[in-house]
Amino acid sequence: MNQDNQQTILVADDQNDNLVLVSLWLQNLKYRVVTAVNGEAALDIAKLASPQLILMDIAMPVMDGLEATRKIRLTPEIRDLPIIFLTAFDTKEFRLEAADAGGDGYLTKPIDFDRLSNLILTLLPAEQNQKSVISDSTGNLDPRFMLWRMFCAENRIPLETLPSSLNRELKKKWQQLKKERRPLFRF
Repeated sequence: MNQDNQQTILVADDQNDNLVLVSLWLQNLKYRVVTAVNGEAALDIAKLASPQLILMDIAMPVMDGLEATRKIRLTPEIRDLPIIFLTAFDTKEFRLEAADAGGDGYLTKPIDFDRLSNLILTLLPAEQNQKSVISDSTGNLDPRFMLWRMFCAENRIPLETLPSSLNRELKKKWQQLKKERRPLFRF
């Protein structure tokens, strides 16, 4: 895959060891990586680099990851980016705060790279042209995907906790309806 076709992932973490470890792992998987050392920089870089996904630490100086995520969700051009929290905080309270802030996933450190890989593959299309599965021709998220994301957020369910069988069934149904050009929901 050449660099023009590579998907970009923004990694935001104030710990250099974590930044390097995750960046090298992603580069090995052929992703383009941009980095930020605090939430404020992550917000600015997300606007400039147009990543397809953000991996966000929570505890960072200047602006923490929760606040950065809230601000991203209020910024029209980047509000629909999937955000996965990678953090040392392993409490229900932080998981709920992350979901309330608009996070799409939550993994604790030390990082389980198999789980991270599965979560990235769930939230990030395998190829650039697959973006149309969840986006319309203008790049806006399909309302059906937004409803799924809202359901998870409102019920405080991180996307990665959905059973993989349910996830597979939803994807299968989604593809079937897409082929038949039938709406998943009727308003």
